[in-house]
Amino acid sequence: MKLNMEKIPKLALWNNWKRPASVPYPNTWHKFTATSKDGKELKIKIVDVTPDRFEESLEFIRDYLYSNEPPCESVKLLEDEISVQNGLARQYVYLQQRVAIMAVLDEDVPKPEIIGLQQLFVASKEDDPEPELAGNAMSKLEKINEDLYANHDQFEILGTNRVLKGFGLCVKPNYWGMNIGYNIVLCLEKIAKAYDLRGFMTLYTSIHSQAIASKAGFKVYNEMFFDDYKDKKGNAMFPNVHTKSFKLMGIKYS
Repeated sequence: MKLNMEKIPKLALWNNWKRPASVPYPNTWHKFTATSKDGKELKIKIVDVTPDRFEESLEFIRDYLYSNEPPCESVKLLEDEISVQNGLARQYVYLQQRVAIMAVLDEDVPKPEIIGLQQLFVASKEDDPEPELAGNAMSKLEKINEDLYANHDQFEILGTNRVLKGFGLCVKPNYWGMNIGYNIVLCLEKIAKAYDLRGFMTLYTSIHSQAIASKAGFKVYNEMFFDDYKDKKGNAMFPNVHTKSFKLMGIKYS
């Protein structure tokens, strides 16, 4: 469904980092081939998300992350319009740093199909606090993030004042099982070094993304379990979640 950008709240920028002019924009970060389920060889490239595709990338996040990520599915995020609108508003702020990447079919067309997406942004010690987001479902998801980072300062862990961050590694279901997510994660080192950043850190909430990160050499800095989260009545906050834990994972780049 087409996204109505007029419904997306306008949030003030809180990030201080700017993409350096020395890094070409847009840039192609990686090319690879993959075999489709019907045996067809596909050429794929990983490129920057450009402003002409910002709206499309927000739709991609809504359609393939908010619907498939275990905790988002558990709290029925897509049924909470306020949470969806505020979540996408934050994603739009991240996009304006022009760091996010997408996997697209390597075709000679103006807008090749987006088949995978990794929202990226750079967090700095001097950033303003991120705004709290409205919505019942979003407040539950925010709790995960807050708890994982409690007593785990990403800047101290990675020994730097700026960190490459991720949100929402997602792949279009038709292209699952083709190592697209893994190839996206492999790009992160090249991207971090291009921006003179020492490491990457994010939270992973699905078994698949956790496995991809582990395969790429990521370390687990904190882990918490969905079953431990109860509301005031003792009911599970994340019922029927399709994974047991969420993990704060990161990697230092030399």
